[in-house]
Amino acid sequence: MEDTKPFYDFSIPYNKNATVIRAILNELVELGYKTIAIEQSFDHSKKDAVKRGSEMFPEPYNIENLRNEFKDKLKILQRLNILYVDANVSHAMSVSLNLRKFNLIAGQPKTDAALTHCCTTFNGDIITFDPVAGSKLLVNRKSLQVAVRRGMFFEIKYAPAIADSNNRKDMIKVAQNYCTKGKSKNIIFSSGALHEFQLRGPYDVANLAYIFGLSADQGKNAIDRFCRQLFLRAESRRLGKTIMFVKGKGPIVYSDSSDEGEDDDVQMDEIEPIITEPATEDEQEIENYQPNKKRLKVLE
Repeated sequence: MEDTKPFYDFSIPYNKNATVIRAILNELVELGYKTIAIEQSFDHSKKDAVKRGSEMFPEPYNIENLRNEFKDKLKILQRLNILYVDANVSHAMSVSLNLRKFNLIAGQPKTDAALTHCCTTFNGDIITFDPVAGSKLLVNRKSLQVAVRRGMFFEIKYAPAIADSNNRKDMIKVAQNYCTKGKSKNIIFSSGALHEFQLRGPYDVANLAYIFGLSADQGKNAIDRFCRQLFLRAESRRLGKTIMFVKGKGPIVYSDSSDEGEDDDVQMDEIEPIITEPATEDEQEIENYQPNKKRLKVLE
């Protein structure tokens, strides 16, 4: 399993301008982030019905140069946002091979029906919202609880709330919806920053929990613990069922704790296995012999 370190930011929109994306990554390093995800969007609702059923999702952008440049500073993942309006996206996802190349899959519903489908059936990892139209979508409590039981995570982006006051109101409304209907479970904070000046430090982001109606512990988990759980769930979705074999290098030796100080320098590799020959018939008779158990009377 791949190793990741806190803190996390799973929403850094891809920018074709190499200068802008490098400035954002350098700022993330300065702020103390260790694991981030480059975000790539795809609008499934704009595709023709003739192409449905074939490979319609794009391949991940080639970011090997960024990974090599920030090799010892950041762990860079790749994420795909799927914007859709109906349940037809499920079939396209089931036959796609390009989706397996992404580390994270996020669903961004555009209608109420798509939001219900995203909570109950969508084969992804994150449920995210458009900062402008996200507050207009309504979902019942049952669907949100189903999403939590399935291991889906709800994302709140703070950069749009910094850039525009109207978006700030919408994101607070979405977060309050999580608190009342989803019981504030499985919530992560991401930036969604288009510029380096929209980024904030991890502890500043955790303090935003009070604005969104969360507790201090939930704010810390939203940029650390829950993001790690999200990554592990995404890896299990990508790899499927696996079998692990564990093989020891030598025999296991059990020693009594009372023999402290004796043979402490003996290494596992120095112990030779004891090979025993099959017992003869006489030895087996002696081994299987059990004396008759009789009670003895004590004479006074």
